[in-house]
Amino acid sequence: MKTHLVRFAASFLYLALLIVIGSCSNEHLVSIAVTPPNASVTQVGQTTQFMAMGITNHAKVAPEDITSTATWTSSTPSVATITSTGLATAAGCGTTTVTAEKSGVTGTTQFTVTCSSSGGGSPILQSINLYPSSPTIPQTGQTSQFIALGAYAPASSNNVLTGLVAWASSNTSIATVNNAGLATAVSCGSTTITAEYQGILGQTQLTVSCTVAQNPVLQSLSLYPSGPTIPQLQQSIQFIALAVYSPASSNNDLTSVATWASSNTAIANFITAGKPSVVTALACGSTTITAEYQGVIGQTPLTVQCAGNQTYQSISVLPANPNVPQINQTTQFAALGILAQGGQTDITNTAKWSSSDTQVATVNATGSATAVSCGTSTISAEFQNIQGQALLTVSCAAVTSIELIVAKTGTAASTVISQPAGINCGQVCYGLFNQGTGFQLISNPAPTSWTSCDEVIENVCYFTLKPDFSGGTQKIVTANY
Repeated sequence: MKTHLVRFAASFLYLALLIVIGSCSNEHLVSIAVTPPNASVTQVGQTTQFMAMGITNHAKVAPEDITSTATWTSSTPSVATITSTGLATAAGCGTTTVTAEKSGVTGTTQFTVTCSSSGGGSPILQSINLYPSSPTIPQTGQTSQFIALGAYAPASSNNVLTGLVAWASSNTSIATVNNAGLATAVSCGSTTITAEYQGILGQTQLTVSCTVAQNPVLQSLSLYPSGPTIPQLQQSIQFIALAVYSPASSNNDLTSVATWASSNTAIANFITAGKPSVVTALACGSTTITAEYQGVIGQTPLTVQCAGNQTYQSISVLPANPNVPQINQTTQFAALGILAQGGQTDITNTAKWSSSDTQVATVNATGSATAVSCGTSTISAEFQNIQGQALLTVSCAAVTSIELIVAKTGTAASTVISQPAGINCGQVCYGLFNQGTGFQLISNPAPTSWTSCDEVIENVCYFTLKPDFSGGTQKIVTANY
């Protein structure tokens, strides 16, 4: 009897051991807890480390840290991105769902970027402006490049959103727009182009006018300036070639693609590297300037005058009488010499500059003036015993930042730079500058026209920075090609 009991006990223990082993072999992941739950940060750029704890079907087995082995995702990457180790980085204002997944099991939590001012004053997007505003495309198949600029509070210079916004056309049968903001005309009519980012929507109207029924055919080339005179040797002049198409086309600037030539290279020739349409006077006399494109030739006579000694009759200093609001602010002056024989030249770097009161402002050898204290000083440029002047006022008023936007029309490849430095762009550029700053904008090649300049001399745009509208914060200058 005792032997039977021992055998029965041994069999029972063996069966129990099999049950335990079988139970352990069926252990599997049933849920994932993501911590911290419903986390939030106050501004873009901040990070939060999430953890994933795996919970199995056995209550007595402690949760396992699977942070580094789980697959992490963010439902809205424009709000936050997340790495393979669970580190989330705020990318924009809003809420996203953070998910950790392993073996087909998922765990989630919410992550919010509040963009509140308590987070260090991070700029918050207020509105989106699209440029160009309400453009017209003359025929199907042509394109228009849109640019999206964000308006932030507080103001931010990092406001080009073209590659970040979601672009859309309200009527894709009229025009489509790709994710880089390039709209393509499909048929005649109008559509609304929209750009959305962080829940903010910007929009403008696009019209396909179909005023051009067929591809324009080049008829002739016109050169500008027409029949110019260069008053002295080594001076240069920039030519522009404009095409006449049938039917008419607005894309008619051929300056950069035409082949330029001078009939008498001893008199004047194209010798400036990187500037194929700039001709320099080499000797006295006349020559014919030609531009050729697709077998069509445009031409105009050019005269190098050399009429006696070249003398200046006056000097113009630009900008005229600028007002700067604060000490240490700089203003770039330009000196233009007006020749008695006709014409004018930039003598900024050869004139002798001076300030009547160096306690108020100083000026260096290249015409860059720096405010020293409140008051006024007369800035003078002297050359060949001729003097030009401008009154510089240092008002010591409250500093107002103005956003300067430089845009372009036409399809010519070009670059615009500024003095003082800060603008250097291809299609569009911008920057925040103090109101009252004197600016020069130089384009290569020269545009056919500028808008919003105080003065345009030798294709250079001069202006004193102030908003386009009273109480505004922006000034837009356009170079038309």
